[in-house]
Amino acid sequence: MAHGVVAGPAWPASGSRVSDAGPARWLNRLRGRRIRFGLTTYALAQAVLLFWWAARYPGLFSPDSLDHVWQAGSGNWNTHHPVTYTGLVWLSMRLTDGVGVLTLAQTFTLAAGLAYAVTGLRRLGGPAWGWTTAAVAIAALPPVGTFVVCVWKDVPFVLCHVFLLGTVARLLTRHPSPVPTAPPPVLTGRTRRAVSSRPLPRLLFGAILLELTLICLFRQNGFIVAAVVTALVAWLLRGAALRILLAGVLAATAALLTNWVLLPTLGVRDSESIVAYEAFLSDLAIGYAEDPLDLPAADAALLAKVAPLAHWRRSATCYTVDPTVYHPDFDRRAAAAHRDELLSAWWRLVRRSPGTVLAARACRGSIAWRPTPAGGLRGNPTAWALPIYLDRDPRFRDPEVRAVAYSRPLSDRASRVADRLTQLITEPEWLLWRGATWAYLAYLTVGLLAWRRRDRTLLALATLSLGNQLSVLIVNNAQAARYMAAPFVLGVLLLPLLAANRTPPH
Repeated sequence: MAHGVVAGPAWPASGSRVSDAGPARWLNRLRGRRIRFGLTTYALAQAVLLFWWAARYPGLFSPDSLDHVWQAGSGNWNTHHPVTYTGLVWLSMRLTDGVGVLTLAQTFTLAAGLAYAVTGLRRLGGPAWGWTTAAVAIAALPPVGTFVVCVWKDVPFVLCHVFLLGTVARLLTRHPSPVPTAPPPVLTGRTRRAVSSRPLPRLLFGAILLELTLICLFRQNGFIVAAVVTALVAWLLRGAALRILLAGVLAATAALLTNWVLLPTLGVRDSESIVAYEAFLSDLAIGYAEDPLDLPAADAALLAKVAPLAHWRRSATCYTVDPTVYHPDFDRRAAAAHRDELLSAWWRLVRRSPGTVLAARACRGSIAWRPTPAGGLRGNPTAWALPIYLDRDPRFRDPEVRAVAYSRPLSDRASRVADRLTQLITEPEWLLWRGATWAYLAYLTVGLLAWRRRDRTLLALATLSLGNQLSVLIVNNAQAARYMAAPFVLGVLLLPLLAANRTPPH
């Protein structure tokens, strides 16, 4: 019977004098090298991330961050933001009276995720120093270093992507036999696809199930990401398709049951917020501004109940919803009360002028597909803006919120160095802040390696960036860099594949 595809050194032919312990000793050395490589990568990345944590202690806050803190402190939990992350904020506040432990845990998790990802990706080729350099570079870049210490649901969302990339890499490098017993043949695309046709191991199945579930729980658009990744990876890895599809279905089911059954049972109330509908309201403003005479009289009267028609017209911009829905002239309570009527007006706009709505959605989702600056990019929050956020909303004047939300670096020197680095590394925007740029670079990197090795299964590495692009393109409210932080991190992390040989490593 022909031997399966294996990865390892070429052992002497059958009948030669060789110790039975030879393959075992070789595998032990290989495992030892992988462990040392992973630990080295983790230690270096963690050291850099601790610098950012000390410089921005206890963390960085935006209004969304303060809402998490207010909910966790006041007990008024709602679904305005993912309760999964609010729970982590609550746990940190109860254990330490602050969020410093939470942001510290985020740095630990990113460092561990980078080590997990590169130890899996290294099996595909590329120099060890290249993978370690990529991991440390990600931790050192200010857009990522300041991002990971933000009190944001987007942080664990991105961390799950890093771990998922490591799991997908391991799916691509599974071996049919743990101990090499014959000289390994060259792994062509066909033979590697034969390897990928083996059933999905239980450990990897559990990993991908957990990662997809958390992606769905930490952001609502995570369902789109999970659907895209599940479908494409199952199509590329035919032999493991059923288990991959099962993992995706179970992940979505677990997240939906959590949102629809568990949270109401625990007393978490529906926020009844119009945040999910802000894009529709912005579409109405754009449609009215483009052709006021085309708006039916009944729809004009409906819009006037929420804000003056002059406001709808002058606030219309396709890049962000904020000028329309966060202006003093806009009555958010009235908008919530007339939500269903406004959605009906939006459908009428779609039937009258579908091109207007599609153009507005493409423009608003430009952060997902456009590498060049457009619409005013929103970067990470700064410490100096925190007092402004605290004074803007009466809820945030609560002493318990202010006891948690403050800026007090553990090291003034680290803070000054971090300020200097952030000032130096802010341009060019298309390279250092635009996730779309790194999504395209990821496609180029992975596509080139897949073409060189004639192995389409490698394209699975690019599905995570594609899922993020599509999810943001479909529904987006503003040009915020954090919405495309995952493709940014994954794009940098995949760069060492450019140095991978045409022949896969044995």
